[in-house]
Formats: sequence, structure tokens, C-alpha cells
Amino acid sequence: MLDQTNLLHSLVVNYTLNDNKVDSFVPFILETIANYQLLDTEKVGQEAGSAEQGSVHKWCTRINSLLQSKVSGAKWAGISFVKISIQQSETLFIQNLQSWSSALLTLLTRPESTLILSDVILTLSNIFGKTINKPELQREVTSQQLPRFNTTLLNLSENQELLPTIFDALSQSCIQFPTIFRPFVENTQKLCLGVLDGTFDYESSVVQSAANCLASITNTGGKTNSLVHWKSISLRLIGSLNFLLDRLFDTIDEEKHASNNLPQFEFPSVSDDYIIAFPILFSRFQCLCECIISLVSLPTSIPVHVPMNQFLDFLCRVYNVCDGSFIVNKDKNEFYTLMLGVPSLYVHSNKVLSSLIICAGEYFTRHLRLISDIILKLLDQSKDKWLLRNSTYRLTSLCIQKYGIGFVHFVSSPLLASIIDDIRIKQKPQRDVLTDVISNTGKKGGKNKKRKITNSDELINSGIQEFNNVNVDVQISALEVLKTLLMVDGSSIPYNIRSTIDNIILSRILAPFSQLTNSSITTRNESDIQLKLYECLLALIVAPSAFQPTILPHALRIFSSGLKAQPRQLQLFSSQALAICDLMLHSRLPPLQRLPNDSISLSEKNIHESESKETGNNIESKENSNNIVPEKNDNKIEPKENDNIELKESVNNIEPKENIEPKENSDEHLKNEGETVRCLVYYLS
Repeated sequence: MLDQTNLLHSLVVNYTLNDNKVDSFVPFILETIANYQLLDTEKVGQEAGSAEQGSVHKWCTRINSLLQSKVSGAKWAGISFVKISIQQSETLFIQNLQSWSSALLTLLTRPESTLILSDVILTLSNIFGKTINKPELQREVTSQQLPRFNTTLLNLSENQELLPTIFDALSQSCIQFPTIFRPFVENTQKLCLGVLDGTFDYESSVVQSAANCLASITNTGGKTNSLVHWKSISLRLIGSLNFLLDRLFDTIDEEKHASNNLPQFEFPSVSDDYIIAFPILFSRFQCLCECIISLVSLPTSIPVHVPMNQFLDFLCRVYNVCDGSFIVNKDKNEFYTLMLGVPSLYVHSNKVLSSLIICAGEYFTRHLRLISDIILKLLDQSKDKWLLRNSTYRLTSLCIQKYGIGFVHFVSSPLLASIIDDIRIKQKPQRDVLTDVISNTGKKGGKNKKRKITNSDELINSGIQEFNNVNVDVQISALEVLKTLLMVDGSSIPYNIRSTIDNIILSRILAPFSQLTNSSITTRNESDIQLKLYECLLALIVAPSAFQPTILPHALRIFSSGLKAQPRQLQLFSSQALAICDLMLHSRLPPLQRLPNDSISLSEKNIHESESKETGNNIESKENSNNIVPEKNDNKIEPKENDNIELKESVNNIEPKENIEPKENSDEHLKNEGETVRCLVYYLS
């Protein structure tokens, strides 16, 4: 067995003594320490020998030297070694907490590179976080050095590259040590609002970190009561959004809302020119919506009062804007400029509404009619707006999951019409190219005549072509909504619509994906859409219609072929779906054990046939392959005349007689019945 003391000593001597080259060996050193656990607490503790303690002492001494080095690479190596040391050894953390935290804070005040400063901030946050349940360390180290750390972070906020790391560290400090952080709440809030004023893109990590930081300091409370502080911040966010909408909707005919009188945050004023002001206001709207989402999504220490009425008024104000809301005596160009950003307002309003439904879903039960009207309006207006349509489908899926059949009742018919329109396969009309070529031969020159006659691409593609030009993300979202709706209320869908859905799902699964889209990158899109189609197919089986034949035989064949599909995820889902189908065929037998890419050979087929003959279960010829005729036996159920089991219409309808008394050979009867069902499943698959 290797002596781990020698391993650690070898790492220190061979790879860490040269400050100019140590940074190139950092990955190897960290991997070796992680593999052998060279700094584990149990090996550094009381049972460790003097040699082991000497190696660890050299390791810690070398870390201190690297942190004080003048070479940037050596400093980065020392920071990396501090991380893995406190991660593996609790003893090293306690023994070196004071010296390492002081050295790292000193580095934070020097003009170092962004990479080193970012690593220092993350390491110090981890160090202070490990002292939560250690009162002595909090009293001796954290209470003295954490205020200095927070002050330094606020001073470094001018470096925009460090802002995401700074906001994350301030959020962690506020959550873990709210009492120590309380003097910094006001300055941190100003820093967050400075980022949320629309100067940064809402999808950037800076905006996300700032929104989470503002939500964290709001949830933990400021100088006042946490409950009052949370409600005050949420109302001020709504007031800021309403003030912003007052400028955007200057050309919109709308009613005055009481929410317009709410307090608001102070943001920099924008230009009077709408061409310059509108992009900034749209970006500010997006950032403040992200802040509201973080505020209502993060957990709070105590129950808080969410101003739902004010939130709902604000959302309705956005959703009421449409093409016919223009005021006649206003600037029409400003109205058209506003309409350019209205889909973005809808998308972020959908995000806010989704967060509110998750936060306080029971409140919206009384407003299901209103929410359904909003969704149907958005679906009607977003036929060519793919981002908005995708967002609306996601909101619809959440509402169906949250409110079930009560919500489906309001949106079922128009929603299904929209889904069918987005997922169905369309066909281009057939065009006779030869007729066009012949009719034009006399009017064109010889060179052009030859080009038209030999244009093989037109001759090949002149027939009926199947295609679907809907965005892939929209199709996936639509299929997700369809699956959710089928699981909730699939049996109540009208016969004609249900038949159309069955045909579309089956035809989409069987049609090659490359023929339905013009995209050159189809591998990921194909696998994602195919998986959603398989999920919808399983939902169609689980929630069958009472007025049409089941598609279970088709599903069995499709799921069986899915075991041999290329995507691994599709193979696993097909295996699970086949297990569910087995339970539908016979609930008293366990599902057949299927493995991906398995197939039944001819020898196995002969074995099945011989076993079925021995047990008295004869499978008839092809002319009568759908009829299972059991032999006469007192223990078996005698079929009536013309009582043939037809697979295409009623595979699921296998009903046992009631009150069948067990007899002496009941075990043999169950065995025979099991073999019969297994032969049936084998034939279908």
C-alpha cells in the first residue's frame, strides 16, 4: 500500500517550490489530492503520525508563501490549494482560518486580475459559510472580518466583470449572517437597482444575480420588520412598473388604475424622444419582471403578504394593449414603435403570472375565466410570433397542471385547434412541371429551353410534399400541452377531434423528420420531437376515448421499434411504455422484461409455439390469427358464439368472469392463461 505521507511530500517538493511554474501543475496536484484524499480529516487528526503532520505542515506553509508571492500564477495556485484544503480537512480549516482569511482579504484590496479577485471572493464566501454552526469561529473571525469583506465587495462594484460574483457573495452573506449584513442593506439595494435600470440585457448573468440579491436582502429583512419590508419592496416594484408603463402607453386608450399611485423606486430619467427612450424602457421592464420573479420564488423565513390584487391589475394593464387601443389624436409612429415591443411585454408578463401561480395558486382559482381569456387571446395573436406562442403554451401547461379539469373546461376546444394547427403535417399542392416546361419551350431561347427540360430537381420535387414550418420549440411546447391535457381530460375530447389527434400523432411518428423541415441541423430537434410524440402516444393509450377503437396495437408496434431507436432516452421511454401496455393487457401478470435492441429469434419463436401447444393454447393460422380459441376445460372461461377478440378494436377489453371459484388445478390454469397472454403480446409486438 502506498504511503500517503510520501505522496503529499512529493507533491510539495516536486511541484510547488517554483513560483513561476507552479500554476501549470495545479490541475495535476488537485487531481492527485482528490484521488488519494491526502488532506482528509481522519488522516490529519489524532491518529496521524509525526511524519504525516510534518507533511501537512509543509503543505500549509507553502500555501501561505504562495498567497504572499509576487507572481500572479503563484497566487492563483495558493487560492486553489486553500479551496481543496478546507474542503477535505476540517482540522486544517480550523487551524488556518485566521491566517488564510486575512491573506485573502489582503489580496482582495490589491489591484489583481479579475480571475484572481473572483476566486478570492468565492473562497472567502465559502470560508465564512463554514463558520455558521461554530460560535467560537464566528466570534473570533467572522464577526471581525465579514464586515470588512462586505465593504470591499461594494468598493469593487465598479468592475462590471466582477458584478455577478459580487452579487452572489452579498446574497450569501445576507442569508447566512443577516445581523452582520444589516448595515449594508441600503447600499446593496442601490447597487442592485443600478443594474436593473435597463442598461444591461435581462438575460445576462449580471441582471439575474442582481435580481436574486435584491430578493435575498428583501426576504431577510432590513432595519424594519421583515414582513413589512417585503410588502413594501413588492409594492414599490409594482409602482415602478406602472410608472414605466405610463410613459410607454402614452398613445394607448386605457383606464386609470389605482395602482398608479403606489410608491416607486428612483430610476434615471429617459429622453423625451420615444425612439431613444423606448428600448431602455423595454429593457427596464424586463429586468424588473425578473426581479419580481426572484422575489416571489425565493423562500422566506416567515409568511409574507403578497399583494395579489396589485399584481393582477398590473398584468391586466399589459394584456389589454392591442392593435385597436390607439388614441386618434396621438402620434401614430410612436404607437407603431410601441407595438414593436408589445410581444416582449407579453412574454415577461407570462413569466410573472407563472411565478405568481406557483407562489399562490389557490388565489387564482376565482380568476380562471380571466386567465383562460388571456391565454386564448395570446394564442390568437401569436400565430406568427414564435417566442410569444412558446411562452403561452408553457403558461397553459402550468395552468392545466395546477387547476385540472376546471381550467380545461374554459379552453379545451380553441386550445386543441391551436395545437392541431401547430403539430399537423401540411401538404404542398402538386404541380405538373412537365406541362409548364412544354408550354414555355416555344417562347424561350435554346439555352434556357435546355435548362428547363433538364431541371431534375423540379421534376423530382414536383409531387405532393409534406412539411411543417412551425418552430421546433413551439412544436415541443404544443406537444407538452397536449400530453398534459390528455392526462387530465383526454376521455372527454369530442370524437372528431380525438380521431384527428390520433392520426396526427401516428403519422408524425411514422414520417421521417427530415421530410418535415428544411433545417439542416435535425439530430437534436428530431430526438426531442420524437420523444414528445411518444409521450403523447402513451397519453392517448392511458386516457382512451369511449367512442372509438383503441390504438393500442399500433402503439405496441411503435414502442417495440422504439427499443431499437438511436437516442438512448427514447429507448428507455419505449421500455417503460411497453411495461404499461403489458399491465393494460393483463393486470395479474408482471410486465415482460424487455431490453433495448432485443429481438426474438426464430428458435425462440419455435419454443414459444411448442410451449403453447403443450399447455393447450393453440395459435391458429393467418386466416384466423386474431382469434384465441382455448380448449374445453372446466377451469376455463367458455367463449360465446362469434366472441372473437379483435386486436384492432378491443385489445384492452379482456374481462374475467365474476366469482370464479378456485379449484384443484387453479395453478395450472393460471399458468396456461399466462402463456396465452404472453403469446398474444409476442404476436402484437
